[in-house]
Amino acid sequence: MTNENKVHSIQEFLYAEDRKRIVSTVIRMGEMAAEALENSVHALLNRDCVAAQKVILNDDFIDRLEETVDQECLGSIAMRSPEKSELCFVFGVLKIITDLERIGDQAVAIAEKVLKMKTPSPFPKKECILNMLAAVLAMFRLALEAFRTGDKEAASFLWKRDDEVDAIYAMCYDRFLEMAITGARGNHEEVELGVLELWAARHLERAGDHVINIGERVFYMMECKYFPARVEREKSGKRK
Repeated sequence: MTNENKVHSIQEFLYAEDRKRIVSTVIRMGEMAAEALENSVHALLNRDCVAAQKVILNDDFIDRLEETVDQECLGSIAMRSPEKSELCFVFGVLKIITDLERIGDQAVAIAEKVLKMKTPSPFPKKECILNMLAAVLAMFRLALEAFRTGDKEAASFLWKRDDEVDAIYAMCYDRFLEMAITGARGNHEEVELGVLELWAARHLERAGDHVINIGERVFYMMECKYFPARVEREKSGKRK
């Protein structure tokens, strides 16, 4: 083996180790973001201020993991001359951790409302929120697994699951609006709770959008080009 080939082999080994470490950290960050989202919703529905406070405090750990991955990616580029596929991987990861951080922010926004709640009445339409949560978490697990394995087909499938989340959100919105107009006349407390539910549903819908973004990044990492549906969306002027 020539010296040039030896250097190339060492570079490949070092990059593989970098990639393995980065993937592991991103998965950990994703799992923490998913847990925060789930805990924030249950904290809201159960009026659990302790659980809500924990979600808020743990967001710092998610932010630190984002910083760690940032440094790992920059270091991986700085220490060697990466090929196109390696650059696509780093670019995709940097985008993914931004979406993960924002999912954590959605969880914090829900948790912060728990600390300000005053009414003890039960939530009137909480099944909508729980259905949305289940759909978003299922998408999230699929996105993280697609990232871990580099499965671009699974990442592409997320687009179909996003329609499910949007449909649940539309149903929640209609139910909350109907309740506010007709079903809760004179019951300001129930209307207030309905508004909180709709507000939480909106944050879950936004979290679902970030999960779709992750799927797009995985596709980009593997193909070094944008997901076709994204290209068509941008041509038509529609943005997620």
